[in-house]
Amino acid sequence: MLKWYLAATTEADIDQIFEIERYSFEQPWSRASFLEELICKNAVNYVVKSGNSHDHEEIVAYIFFHLIEDEMHLLKIAVTPEWRCQGLAVWLLGKSFSSALEKDVSTVSLEVRPSNKPAITLYKKLGFVITGKRPNYYSEAREDAMVLTKNLKEKAL
Repeated sequence: MLKWYLAATTEADIDQIFEIERYSFEQPWSRASFLEELICKNAVNYVVKSGNSHDHEEIVAYIFFHLIEDEMHLLKIAVTPEWRCQGLAVWLLGKSFSSALEKDVSTVSLEVRPSNKPAITLYKKLGFVITGKRPNYYSEAREDAMVLTKNLKEKAL
């Protein structure tokens, strides 16, 4: 029995996404930011829902990214606290990478706070490498961003 399944994000999902966002990030995106992503022409947005019935499903994770030319730029990924450490983020990233590969995307890039050790550990486990730094990227905290990149066409360990 599948614990979760992937679905395209809709406007009806934004309230649940926003709740996960608020628990997951010190500086969460606004509802308006998520709504803007739903109409962005390069955006791809998925939610992960738990449950086997549409009557009893809840959003337990989401991912937002852009596909531009041959690159996937990961903007947001989060898992609700109750569902963390169960392989859901790895599964969601894998599904997203597969979707990008179908569109002939070859690389994935993202920015991450150096203080976000769990995320960095996950990304390195998935084959990302540090390729740069963006000074003062998180201006509210005066924190730089690490730029991580992954070649989707290379096999991960």
